[in-house]
Amino acid sequence: MFWLNVLMRWLHVGAAVVGLGTTIAMRFAVLPALASLPNGAEVLDRIRPGVKRVIHSALGVLILSGFYNYIMVSIPAVRNAKKVGSPALQQALQQPSYHMLMGMKIILAIVLFVIAILLLKPVPAFHENRKTWLSVNTVIGLVILLLSAYLRRVWALQ
Repeated sequence: MFWLNVLMRWLHVGAAVVGLGTTIAMRFAVLPALASLPNGAEVLDRIRPGVKRVIHSALGVLILSGFYNYIMVSIPAVRNAKKVGSPALQQALQQPSYHMLMGMKIILAIVLFVIAILLLKPVPAFHENRKTWLSVNTVIGLVILLLSAYLRRVWALQ
């Protein structure tokens, strides 16, 4: 069970790195380069299917591994902390900020997923402002990583 938990966490972090990395690369490398090409829109249309596969795969892995980590790792850890009496973890988990930040992380992830999916669909409003929406998703992704780092430190207390 230990190695499965490690594998699922690795998949979760890896998918986040791939998804956020692809978003950053599209926003700050690919789109500026294509803007200077006369056939940039055509090249972008050829790139889109590959980017779509990468992003959709990353989102799928994030959803599955996130549910696994929450249901199979976090919930049992909280129950075990209550049984064993880990005062540091119990104190951290009883703070309203922990649950508030976890809820914010999940809500931000849903927003990020929706924007990512809409950017890859033929939605003219998103395509007209592609750089803006990629910038928004980059900021959301970085905020999620910050929240994740904080919440992970809480688990290190057990």
